[in-house]
Amino acid sequence: MVAVASQADIDTAPTVAVVFSRGIRSIRHLKVFADVDLALSPSEARAQEVEPSCVLVWGRKSNTQAALLYAREHNLPVQYLEDGWIRSSASNPHSRTCYSILKDTTGVYYDSSVPNDLENLLNLSDDEFSAVADSEKLSYAKQCRERLIASNITKYNFTSLQSNIIASSAQAHPTKPCVMVIDQTRDDASVRYGGMDASGFERMLQSAVDENPDARVVVRMHPDVVSGRREGYLKEYAEKLNLEISADAVNPIAMLKRVDKVYVGTSQLGYEALLCNKPVAVFGQPFYAGWGLSDDRAPVARRIRTRSIDQLFYASHIALARYCNPVTGQPWQLHQCLEHVELQQSMFAKNAHHFECVGITAWKRKYVRQFLRSPDGTVTFQKRSLVHTSNRAKVTWGYRGFSNIKPEQVQVANDLPLFRLEDGFLRSMGLGSDFNAPASLVVDGRGLYFDPARESDLEALLNDCDCTPAEIFRAVALKKLILSSRLSKYNVGTKSNLLLPAAGKAHVLVVGQVEDDESIRRGCDKVHTNVDLLKAVRQARPDAWICYKPHPDVVAGNRKGAIDETVLREQANAVETEGSIVDCIEACDELHTMTSLSGFEALIRGKRVVAYGAPFYAGWGLTEDHQPIARRKRRRTLDELVYLSLIAYPRYVDIETGEFTTPEDLVQTIISHRAMNKIQSSGWSARQLNKMANIVRGLRYAP
Repeated sequence: MVAVASQADIDTAPTVAVVFSRGIRSIRHLKVFADVDLALSPSEARAQEVEPSCVLVWGRKSNTQAALLYAREHNLPVQYLEDGWIRSSASNPHSRTCYSILKDTTGVYYDSSVPNDLENLLNLSDDEFSAVADSEKLSYAKQCRERLIASNITKYNFTSLQSNIIASSAQAHPTKPCVMVIDQTRDDASVRYGGMDASGFERMLQSAVDENPDARVVVRMHPDVVSGRREGYLKEYAEKLNLEISADAVNPIAMLKRVDKVYVGTSQLGYEALLCNKPVAVFGQPFYAGWGLSDDRAPVARRIRTRSIDQLFYASHIALARYCNPVTGQPWQLHQCLEHVELQQSMFAKNAHHFECVGITAWKRKYVRQFLRSPDGTVTFQKRSLVHTSNRAKVTWGYRGFSNIKPEQVQVANDLPLFRLEDGFLRSMGLGSDFNAPASLVVDGRGLYFDPARESDLEALLNDCDCTPAEIFRAVALKKLILSSRLSKYNVGTKSNLLLPAAGKAHVLVVGQVEDDESIRRGCDKVHTNVDLLKAVRQARPDAWICYKPHPDVVAGNRKGAIDETVLREQANAVETEGSIVDCIEACDELHTMTSLSGFEALIRGKRVVAYGAPFYAGWGLTEDHQPIARRKRRRTLDELVYLSLIAYPRYVDIETGEFTTPEDLVQTIISHRAMNKIQSSGWSARQLNKMANIVRGLRYAP
């Protein structure tokens, strides 16, 4: 008997894409970009007995023939994928992590011999196009276009913004106009399918020289040609004509803003020049030619409409392109992609130093390199002292490597900055002492947040920064997300039945710490051991029900700070070692600590907090302080504290992708991974194996 699928079965059947290429299947979040439920090889589709819905191929690559034949034999539609206009901010241009992909059901945007989705959309009648892209959508496109240009956002964004030949030549010839001629990689698909060849490039360059006799003509080489990975078309001819060559791997939009006219074959830079409102002479047949915006030397007869720059931008960057958050896998709109690239750029600017890291343990080096990466900087690792004469900015973890040397001495000696690294306040899934990779770090150029002896970058923010309404709104949303997700710094501990006091009894939580931690050594004048803390709390709250929560690193046996059982029985009513810190905080009425971050986490949860040391969150009018700090004179709201300490101060990196990210995305990542975290319920042997695995992950990419 043959089974007949019901309509319900058809409606709920997964959308299955057959993908021959392993490279395509390895693209991060491919299913989101392609809008499919499964992306399988032909053999996987057969093994799982699923009915394919389409075939995915990559542009016009020569290895697509088997996939196209499969699609014809199975009567399946083909969807053509290509890199988006904003691909990535990775140093590796071929990274499998990307921000956007173009998905076309008709053809490929750079193949001018046949129609494609982009061309078909732009060829609609004015009324039909207006129905697709109304005034509101075009206004959004205009805002995004202007933001993209203002922020110098291009295809590959791991690019320098420092000076280049265009800028330096402009200073040498301030009255001469500058004409840029764009070279491309030899035999690139966009060249072959865009109506260009070697003779066309030479003709283009000669035309630029002949048509602009009073201008400086500069040939811009492709980065792959500069690096030696590929060959170009124009280098020898430009040298023959004695022309300037720009071989810098600098941001192309920053260059385009400095020129007066652009000559191009089919490169995306010609489109970006149009976005910069530059006149563009086009010698090939790229997607942006033929719409009345460029000087077209080889028109495409099929392109019959005149479009504005914002209509073209809407069609290309919004209608055709698909965007996806590389960290969370959530679909994006264009403005979210732009915001993410701007975050990468702001971190690159902060990291525009030649860093020399000293005293960084080997397993951390991979991660430190990610936090400090920049196209305008370098990162090296040394074991020797920070006091020497190299021309590099010094970096160390906390106060290691020069505990007896004041930072100002190093800065004066070398006239270079000194940066200290430490864990951020939303760190990871698991303990640092178990070698779990940090998802957030602080990079402080003044001091460190746990050292009240000198001002830190965080203390400066809390003393001087005025938060905007938008920043407060973001802080409120982040606080709600943290509370609903029940997150803390390490996100360890299990759900357990906590011992609770009798009704009406004050419930005081005392949080222990690692006693040789720098925050204790530097931030506590009088109470600086867990025993002292517990006794001080008992003296202050003799009638309260006191629960003592030891630090998880102490419980794990990794660090110092255990309290004798006799003292615990005398001073505490309960000791909680298994439950999570979030459960303990939520159950208490007030929290007492020396400098623990749990005090900050308790403030977020609306608890009374008593600080016996000088943690970063004390001294702003939110806590009861036993150790005042005279420098901290400003009163802060809780939302201001949240914004400045969780958003403005730390840096966040997604370890899997290397992308700089936001605390909001980090929270989502922790939530998605939390179900897989079994460390706390594992035995000692499993935890040691996990430590070894974490070390190997770090060493694998260590220099």
